[in-house]
Amino acid sequence: MIELDPLDSLALTLHHAPGVQALLLGSGISRAAGIPTGWEITVDLIKRLGRARDAGDQTDWPAWYQATFDRAPSYSEILDAVAVTPAERRAVIQGYIEPVEGEEGRRPTKAHEAIAKLVAAGAIRVIVTTNFDRLLEAALRDVGVEPVVIASDDAIVGATPLVHSRCTIIKLHGDYMDARIKNTDDELETYSSEMNALLDRVLDEFGLVVCGWSGDWDTALKAAIMRTASRRYPFYWMSRGDPTALGADIIAHRQGRVVRAADADTFFTRTLSKFDAIRADSPHPQSVAMTIAQGKQVCREDRTAPDWADLLAVEVDKVLSFLSGSDYPTERPTNESINTLVATLVARSEALRRLVLIGTRWGGPEAFRAVLRAIAAVANPGGNTSGFTYLISLRLLPASLCFHWAAAGAVMRGDDARLAALMHLPMPRMNGERHLAVSKLPLLALETVEWKVLDGFERARTPHSNYFHAIFATEARDVAIGSQEADEAWDTAEFWVAMEFAAIRLPEYQANKGWFWTPVGRFIWRREGMSHVERLDSVRALRSDAPALKAGLLGGTPEKAKEIADAVTEFFGKVGSGFF
Repeated sequence: MIELDPLDSLALTLHHAPGVQALLLGSGISRAAGIPTGWEITVDLIKRLGRARDAGDQTDWPAWYQATFDRAPSYSEILDAVAVTPAERRAVIQGYIEPVEGEEGRRPTKAHEAIAKLVAAGAIRVIVTTNFDRLLEAALRDVGVEPVVIASDDAIVGATPLVHSRCTIIKLHGDYMDARIKNTDDELETYSSEMNALLDRVLDEFGLVVCGWSGDWDTALKAAIMRTASRRYPFYWMSRGDPTALGADIIAHRQGRVVRAADADTFFTRTLSKFDAIRADSPHPQSVAMTIAQGKQVCREDRTAPDWADLLAVEVDKVLSFLSGSDYPTERPTNESINTLVATLVARSEALRRLVLIGTRWGGPEAFRAVLRAIAAVANPGGNTSGFTYLISLRLLPASLCFHWAAAGAVMRGDDARLAALMHLPMPRMNGERHLAVSKLPLLALETVEWKVLDGFERARTPHSNYFHAIFATEARDVAIGSQEADEAWDTAEFWVAMEFAAIRLPEYQANKGWFWTPVGRFIWRREGMSHVERLDSVRALRSDAPALKAGLLGGTPEKAKEIADAVTEFFGKVGSGFF
């Protein structure tokens, strides 16, 4: 299983499943706007209390409080002492939220602005907060979103249902302009039955992204999170350092992931940046879904072949326009830029390779011929062929993915003739030479590309195979197969690619025109399903009437097939220590 960076995972979730994540925001979100955190308010209140007791100037006011009252400073206890009634406490808090005379008005922070843009894009719809201020509301209105604000039990009754609201802000502790705000331990120990019911619903039906909240206070909120059994959506916790002990307990209980960031501004601006990058490079999910649905309708019969060809042509043009256009990178590649480019190419070729899989698996003869033409077209992107070889080679990645998806489709279909036609598809001339698809389009055949640069796959034995198999397994649902069948189709297809590559390579090696090798995949080390040894033995056992040989694979004869299997076995023996 691949392990994505938590921030990357969050950005992908926001893109692929918009609206399923709710936010839980604490006082840390507003710190950059000049609104103090709960601890900073605590220290300031201690200072006021000390001045009232003629304590003079202290370099460490919390230490003075500890020495004077023989107890650790408590926000709730100190606020309760300084302001006896809820109305008094609201006035105290208002003084920290509203600017003093001569100061500029409080403005939303970069975090607030980034959240507002995520809401406007539909990625976030529900926000739970312990804050009293109105900076989030201001940021949302700046981008044209009028939120439903629930700051009291009264507001719950008439509120627009969560599913029908573009954005709902649940202010658990109230609004600073309302005397009913919750501050003290007694007030925070429990919520009303109405607020508990609403909070339970949010925590059950949505994932959660926690930022600016430590988990050390707010007894009722901690209890609500801990009693929620549902873990259907992810749980993320932004932290600058290690979470507190109570925070760590919550994360462990919810099986959450910690996202490291310097502060709330950094966290949300980076999340927005990644979300925007994914969205910019990805076709709209509904658009892709409609294309795939139409492809399933028109690929099966020759009478609808023109419609099928048109579908493919549109997607081919989209891919080629990027590969040969000015947006394709030309600067010296770095690990980060390579990862970005691979993700971009995967996103831009999604509809095309999914159509290729459908057309190979279910399409009629004309549909499959159109698939082959599409792969050949994408393998000839044109454009600038000078520059860094890494970038030149990655221009073939969309064609390579289509090639692998088609191979898996032919395997699922049990059609050796289609598999052979794909393997032996003539490629555009390269350096004056004509090559076959099986020699140029396997992922490991893309010259100079080192797949261990992929984030999270630096130590993988077959990083290319692992990375793209995960994508294939998801998209294989288009042809109605489960995960086990997808695993077997991928591994079998990669095995046949390796064998036919070897069939082309072996005569060249025997003629002293190079060294012998063949591209490997997950099949070489996986224990599930057939082992690579069993697969090779099955090749040696092929008879002259075997469909694979009759289709022209493996040299077309049992003798050639055995010779190829023996050469591949020897090669695997030489490189095996890196895989077994």
